[in-house]
Order: sequence, then structure tokens, then C-alpha cells
Amino acid sequence: MAHRNREKRAAKKAQKEARAQERFKEDFYDDYDDDYEDGYDDYYDDGEDYGPPRKRRGPHPAIIAVIITVVVLFVGYYTLEKSFEKSLLPVNPGNETGVMIEIPNGSSTTGIARILKDHDLISNELFFRIHCKRMEYDGQFKQGYYTLTKSMSVDDIAEALIKGTIEAETKRFTIPEGYNIKQIAKSLSANGIVSEMDFYDEVKNGDFHYDFLADCPPGDERLEGFLYPETYEVYADATAHDVVDKMLAQFDELFKVSYYDRARELGMSVRDIVTMGSIVERESVRAEERPLMAGVFYNRIEQDMRLESCATIQFILGEPKEFLTNEDTQIESPYNTYLHEGLPPGPICNPRMASIEAALFPDENDYVFFVLSAELDGSHRFSADYNEFLVNKDAYYAAVEGR
Repeated sequence: MAHRNREKRAAKKAQKEARAQERFKEDFYDDYDDDYEDGYDDYYDDGEDYGPPRKRRGPHPAIIAVIITVVVLFVGYYTLEKSFEKSLLPVNPGNETGVMIEIPNGSSTTGIARILKDHDLISNELFFRIHCKRMEYDGQFKQGYYTLTKSMSVDDIAEALIKGTIEAETKRFTIPEGYNIKQIAKSLSANGIVSEMDFYDEVKNGDFHYDFLADCPPGDERLEGFLYPETYEVYADATAHDVVDKMLAQFDELFKVSYYDRARELGMSVRDIVTMGSIVERESVRAEERPLMAGVFYNRIEQDMRLESCATIQFILGEPKEFLTNEDTQIESPYNTYLHEGLPPGPICNPRMASIEAALFPDENDYVFFVLSAELDGSHRFSADYNEFLVNKDAYYAAVEGR
């Protein structure tokens, strides 16, 4: 009996130990799983190494790289597509001023795109060519003269070039740098473009809408300085308004937005800048000297000195003289810078952009005098000292008398 009881107790004990061992294993693996999820590198128990569990690291790096690449490509494509669509819109929807272009015989789409871009009628040459290829416009454009506007879309322009034009008779004329309104009027009349009377009437009374004319007073000289010197081509039946507007439009094209800001920095109006540029234009021969001359005139203004520009006297006289007399410098006129300080009331000619840029960005120097050099090559001698100026002046006159 006692023997059987011992056997039962031994069996119960063995069962109890087995259940305890089973619970230990379950607890151990539960802890192991917890450590695995927490990212532990190793797991040890009683000095026995069970080895590192594998970590869960999220998506594979290669997958992430693919996703990023796809996103970048999508954003790039979307941006490019938007830029492409924008390039097909009018460059300036509100500008309906006619721009004459010539499409030469045999012009390729690439050549036509360049012509259109040079005249600011499209915003992107490459996109123009791509669009023409997509729409099968290539090879359909016709040669000839066209009057287009910046308010036309790419498709409008393409349609006009495909439709073609009856080649209209045109006339070409050139306005030399430094011509004033009177000289321009005579030149236009002599070349059969428009009559002097019609031209003067348009200059005085014509209706033009450009920002640079905002501070121009009414009168016969209101457009002096803004009729840009260039070679132009107009239709044979062009009116005085067409001719004047073409010259004003060219000025507007070349006088950058940043130039308005620069004029404000100098405390000057656009008209003041063009006035200074016109004096530089008439005084200079060599391009490299224009900023130097502008610097001289600004220095004289800052030092309360009169400009004493011979070019302003020539403007008053109307006809150029090789040498001015003392009597000439005493003519009463608001344009006489020998008698009146500061700039004259307005430009004395229509300067090229290089002279206007010299007025905007003058050379910083100490000079207040200049005179033609004794080399008689159109160059000048600049000086800050009056006595040095007199020496340079005497040398010039001596060279003139001895030639």
C-alpha cells in the first residue's frame, strides 16, 4: 500500500515538473518573440547563445529608390508639360501692335522658330518645333511677309504662316544714330515713306501708349529721343502713325524693365536718362568713351558746374558747324547748357542704346573736362584739372591747323 502511494506521488511530481517545464518553454519563447520585435541583436540565457534574431526593417531600399524615382519623373513630366502648354499661349495677350516679319523661301521650322523668337512672338523655340511636329505643321509654312502680333497664340501664328500672304510691296528706310526729329522728317520724306507734314503732325498729336512716354510733355519735341535709330521695313501704304509707332515699339523692345529700376536708383526719369544719353551720343565718336563722357557730365552736375556741351548748341543751331563761336554759346535757349545748369529740357537727338546704357551705367571717375585729342582720330582727352584741359585743347587746335 505504502509502495503504491509512493509511486502515485512520484508520478504526480513528474507530471508537475513536466507542466512546469512546459510553462518555462512557453514563457521563454514569449520573451524571445518580444525581444525579436523590439530589435534586440542577441538573446542570451544562462550563458547559452541562442543567436541573433532577424530584424524587421520595413520596405527594401531598392523599392524605396524606385518609388522616389517614379515620383521625381512624374513631377518633372508634370512641370515640363505645364511649361509646354504655357509656351503655346500668346507672349503678351494685350499687345496687338503689328510686328512685320519675313519668312525667306525654303525656311525650315527651326529657322522660322528662330525668326519668331527674335521678334518675341513666341517664348520657346524648342517647344514651337515640337508642337509643329505633333500637329504636322512642318513643311506647310509659306514664304512671304507677315504682320503678326504678340497677342497671337502659337496655333494662330502657325495658321497664318500656313495660309500664306500675298507678298505686299514694302519700303525700307534707315534712321542713323543721333538724328533728331527734323533730320528724321527730311529723311522719310526724301525716301518717299511719309511727308514731313504728316510726320510732324503724328509726332505732336499721335496717340501712343508706352510707359516711357508717361513723363513726356506735349509739344513738337515730345517724342525726341524715343524714335529709335534702326533700319525698318514697312508696307508701301504705311501711314505716318505706322512709321512712328514702329520706331517707338523698337525703343520699347530694347529699353529693358531693369532700366526703369536703374533710372529710379539714379533719381532720374526715363526722359532724363534719354536726355543724358542723347548728349553722350552727339559728343562721342568711340563706343568705349561713352561711359567716360557720361561720368564727366554727372560729375559736373554734382559739382554744380554747367554741362557746357557743344552738342546742345548744335541742336539749337539746327545745322551743324565745325567750330562754335563764343557768340553761339551765348544764344538764349533752355537747351543752352553753357548758360543753364543741369540737363536741357529734353533729348537733343535719338540715341542708340549704347549711349543710353552709358547714361544708366556711367564710368566712375574724377574727370570734369574732355576735348578732342590731337590724334584727330575721334578720341578724346579726359582730365580732372582745368590747366591740363587747356593743354589738351591747345594741342587739338594746333593739330587741326597743321593738318
